[in-house]
Amino acid sequence: MKKLLGIAVLGLLLSGNTYADNVVVSKHKLSPILYESMEYSDVDLAIGIAIAKCKTGTAGKNYPEGCYVYSINGVKQKEPDIQITEKPKKKTKPKSTPDDDKIVPAGSGSGFFVSRDGHAITNYHVIEGCDINKLTFKGSQSEVKVLAVDKVNDIAILKSNEKPNVIFPVSNEDVSLLEDVIVAGFPLGKQISSAIKTHKGVVTALAGAGDNYSFFQTDAAINQGNSGGPIINQKGNVVGIAVATWVEEGVQGVHFGIKSSTLKTFASANDLRFLPPNRREMSNKDLGKLITKGTVYIECHMTVAKIKKMIAQAENRKAFFKEHK
Repeated sequence: MKKLLGIAVLGLLLSGNTYADNVVVSKHKLSPILYESMEYSDVDLAIGIAIAKCKTGTAGKNYPEGCYVYSINGVKQKEPDIQITEKPKKKTKPKSTPDDDKIVPAGSGSGFFVSRDGHAITNYHVIEGCDINKLTFKGSQSEVKVLAVDKVNDIAILKSNEKPNVIFPVSNEDVSLLEDVIVAGFPLGKQISSAIKTHKGVVTALAGAGDNYSFFQTDAAINQGNSGGPIINQKGNVVGIAVATWVEEGVQGVHFGIKSSTLKTFASANDLRFLPPNRREMSNKDLGKLITKGTVYIECHMTVAKIKKMIAQAENRKAFFKEHK
């Protein structure tokens, strides 16, 4: 009965007439609210039905088109605290330019040699979508081939024509909790300097985000450009590959590496063998030499059009150079 009365009142409201004796009904813009599942008076119910029929769209600050609330005797009716879902914004396509087909340096990452034949390891996302990948060794750049990728675990095997004298052995054992580790690579590319950079820390968890046990967590800093670089222990053995950091306001020191066992499984499936791991701890000086000679800078080159497209993707993880952002 109350609902029928409300519908009748709705007709009066929408026609601009008055409701009951000396009750003046007027229209005011307001955000769309659905009252139908709530308990209200007859007037409130009629107001609710009218508002439920609002159109979507925007008209001024936070007020959709065609949506009204009514006031009675100048008193605006209370609107319940309901969260309104915004209308999805249309994606805009990057504007094309005459240089879109030009191949340019797009971004960078890190990697490390694991064979004297020039095999190197990095992250898949470092070389993803690249038209050309270049590796810097002893101050000179050379093009490399991508031999194999593991998209799920974010690993790639590269092959260069370089013949390094120093290569990294890979640990047969995964990291343990609170084990000391060193992250090496080229964070922020060459923006700060072209020198190799290191960060020390410990293993803080034996799983990555979402209980991913192919990864581990460390408080050793991993920044954009570190991706694909080695994570080593005091013996100089690779125990992981730098892969990601957790970016959130108020969160610090949450970084992730790919476990050595995951790397070894992938490498074995692609007929790549590593040196046997070192058994003795190395001095910091010797570790520094190993890191300097065995870690490489990797630069991704791609078309301008492809850079624009990848930057527009929300889930993109590549360390693009700042001139493209």
